[in-house]
Amino acid sequence: MPDIAAYLPAAREALAAFGLPETEPHPIGKSENVVFRADAPDGTTWALRLHRPGYHALPALESDRDLTAHLAASGLIVPTGRRTVDGAWYAEVATPDPAGSRLAGMTLWHPGQTLADLIGDERGPATWPWFERSGALLADLHNATSGWTPPAGFTRHRLATDGLVGETPFWGRFWDVPGLTNEERTLLAKARDLVAPRLAALGDPLIVIHADAHPANVLVSDARLGLIDFDDCAWGWPMFDLAVSLRGAWDDPHFPALRDHLLRGYAARRSLPHDAHAQFDLFLLARTLMLIGWCADRPEVVGADSEWKPGLIANVLKGIANLNRT
Repeated sequence: MPDIAAYLPAAREALAAFGLPETEPHPIGKSENVVFRADAPDGTTWALRLHRPGYHALPALESDRDLTAHLAASGLIVPTGRRTVDGAWYAEVATPDPAGSRLAGMTLWHPGQTLADLIGDERGPATWPWFERSGALLADLHNATSGWTPPAGFTRHRLATDGLVGETPFWGRFWDVPGLTNEERTLLAKARDLVAPRLAALGDPLIVIHADAHPANVLVSDARLGLIDFDDCAWGWPMFDLAVSLRGAWDDPHFPALRDHLLRGYAARRSLPHDAHAQFDLFLLARTLMLIGWCADRPEVVGADSEWKPGLIANVLKGIANLNRT
C-alpha cells in the first residue's frame, strides 16, 4: 500500500468535489482506509476518508449515512456526512492503488479524543468508570436502532451465523487462510463447529449495531461520549457490540471487572439478555475467529502472520475452553 503522501492528489480532488477546492488536506492515518483532516473556510473541520477498494459498495456506504443521520437525530454524537457539490454522499477519485480509484466521503469532525488515546494501555480501576459509560453508550445506540425502520434501499451486511462462521463469512474463511498449520486448521474447524449452533440458537431479531466499538472508536467530547467510524456497522446481535468493545482487553488481568462494569452501564439503560455472560463468551470467540480472516487479508495493515497469529490462536483456545464450561 503506498505511503499516505501518495494519496494527497486524490484527497485534493475529493475536497474539490465536496466544495472545498482551496482547502489543503492534512494526513491523519492510513490503515485499510486513508484519512485526512480538512479545515473548511467557515471554521468547521471535516474528516475525509478514502475507503478501501472492494470492501463496501456505494449502496452500503450510503446506508451508513442513513444510519448516522438517524443516530444524530436521536441525540448521539456520531460522524454526520457532507454532500458533494452534486448532492451525492460520495465521490470516486483516482488513487495510486492497483484498483485505480477509491470512494471518498466526508464527515464532520467532532472535538475531543478517543478513549484509547485518553487511557492508553491502562485497564486498572481508574479506567472502569469509562467502560461503564461505554456500556451506557452502546445501550443508547441499541435503543435508537431497535425501534428504527431503515429507509428503502438500506443495505448493510449481516453478522448473523452465516456472516460470522458460515461458508462465506464476511471477513473470510478464517479456517482456510494461508499460513495455518494442520493443527491450527483443526482447531479453527472445532471452534467453528462449537460456535455455529450456539449462534443459531440465539435466533433473531437482529438490530443495526456498530460492530467495531472498541476504545479507539469511542470519542470523549467534553463531558459526553460518542461513536466514530461506522465503516463496519451491520445487522447483528447487541451482545456482539459489547464483546467487541472489550476483545482487545481479553488477556488483561482486570478483564472480569471491565466486563462487569461495561454490562452494568448497559443494564442501566437497556435490558441485558438473561444469558448475557454466556453470550459475551460466545461473541468473544466469534470475533476472534473473524479477526483471523481480517488479518490474513490485510498484511499491509497488520504485518506478517507471525506477528498476529500466535495471540489470536491462543485466544481461540481460551474461547473454546470458556464455551465448554457453559
